[in-house]
Order: sequence, then structure tokens, then C-alpha cells
Amino acid sequence: MKYIIPNMQRESQNIDECKSNIENIQKTLYAVQSLPDDVLRMVYEDYFECKKECDEFIKMLDNESSTRLEYRLLYDASKKLLDAPCAVEYLRKKSKPYDWSYTEHFINKRHVFKRVPDVVDSFNLTILMTLHH
Repeated sequence: MKYIIPNMQRESQNIDECKSNIENIQKTLYAVQSLPDDVLRMVYEDYFECKKECDEFIKMLDNESSTRLEYRLLYDASKKLLDAPCAVEYLRKKSKPYDWSYTEHFINKRHVFKRVPDVVDSFNLTILMTLHH
């Protein structure tokens, strides 16, 4: 009997925590649903709209042409994603090589491959070199 009481107390605490979490989720959902449509649209565009393109870009980094360091094939997709702040943030969180290359090229303004004249090409080549060599 001695061991049952602490377990019952722990279960009761867990149930109370779950109820509290549900209440917090419901409050958050209500707050989100109360936002004006233009704010909801902005949040969607900034944080969810680019996800598919970002995931496709990550797949491109692992395909056979990328392992052969064919960085020019990444140019169009990379350029488009670099123009979307949500995409950059998402990719920096998902890929350490992307984050490092972004930091070097666009924050520190350090063109890593100086013989590659375009900064986006240098950025992409840096990612591929980090991943595959």
C-alpha cells in the first residue's frame, strides 16, 4: 500500500499537467483564430509557404549531381530561396552546412570561393564541399 499512494499522486499530477496543457493550447488556438486575416496571411507566407521548396532544395543537395559538385544546377532554386526570409531561416535550422555558408557569405561578407565570381555560386559550392568532401 505504501508504494501505491505515491504512484497515485504522480498520476494525479500528470492528469493536472495534461489539463493545464490542454487549456493553454485552447487559449493559443483562440488567440491565433482571433488574429486579423492579413496577419494570418503574413504568418503563413513567412513560415509555411516556402517549406516545400526548402525541402526540395535539401533533397537537391544530396542528389548525384551535387555529390559531383555541380553547383550551377542549384543556382535558380537557391537564388529564389535566398530572397525569402522564411526560407533562409528554415534552411539554416535544417542544415548546418547551409547555415555556415550563409553566415560566411551573407553575414560575414566573406566570399569563400573567390575564383567563382557569383556569390550565390560560391555559397552553393561551399555547401556542397562541406557536405560531400
